[in-house]
Amino acid sequence: MMTLEKPEPQPRSLATGPNGETAEYVFVTPELAATWLALNVDRNRNVKKSRIGGYVRDIQNDSWVITGEAIKFDTEGRLIDGQNRCHAIVAAGQGAWALVARGISQDALVVLDSGSARNTGDMLVITGLADKADAKDVGAIARLHVAWTAGDVKHAASHIGGSSQLTKTEMAEAVLAIPNIEFAARYARGMYRYLRLPVSAMGVAFLEFNKLSVDDTAEFFNRIRDGIQNGPGDPFLTLSRRVSNDLQAGASRRILPGQALFYLFRTWNAFRTNESLVKLQIGSPQAGFTPVPAPR
Repeated sequence: MMTLEKPEPQPRSLATGPNGETAEYVFVTPELAATWLALNVDRNRNVKKSRIGGYVRDIQNDSWVITGEAIKFDTEGRLIDGQNRCHAIVAAGQGAWALVARGISQDALVVLDSGSARNTGDMLVITGLADKADAKDVGAIARLHVAWTAGDVKHAASHIGGSSQLTKTEMAEAVLAIPNIEFAARYARGMYRYLRLPVSAMGVAFLEFNKLSVDDTAEFFNRIRDGIQNGPGDPFLTLSRRVSNDLQAGASRRILPGQALFYLFRTWNAFRTNESLVKLQIGSPQAGFTPVPAPR
């Protein structure tokens, strides 16, 4: 019986620096990552659970991208950078490729990560997914839109953060999947001068309302822009007063996106059904917060 010969291992491509540093690409298995975590340097930064969660999703969804940012070990063999990636590989239960640098001097700890990291807005501009002027708002709208459609914005006090944060890969996919998101960002930014609600919430509201009626969406925002209000019970008067009161209150200078969505969606539903709306009550921690209604 013929036996197949075991293929020869590929030679390692190892780059060497001027002071003995080395760098190579390594397929990091969960077992290897756990071994490296045992070498974690004392006083390393705290792990970032939201970032680890995003890395896990990227690995498990085959969306992991090699960025060139290295997992780093010092001259004593201690892990000095990359613990979040190692934790993610362990949690994902499957391996991922990474650049690994060894022999980094202690002097490097002084300048490690001291540069300005590229944020999500930078990524959207660099990849051509958004113009520079729109990138911040596009990212915020995409993040809130994903959270809303996933059911994470349950009530008026819902906070969008932590596990709701998107990795850059997920952000790119979200932006590509939401039609007219750049137009929504510009439109919402223009509306901000008339209604001081987060641009992210007004952008999501614009997108959701447009799915139901383009004409009613135009009238809804035109009435906000033009200040058209028909006395007590008019939804637009109630909305305007509630937002003004919130902004004037010392403890409520910043209206959260979930709260803003509640205001906009509740006002929209009253507008569409000719309902008299005299209050926009978000509830309380004791009595419970008001659920965010679906636009209809």
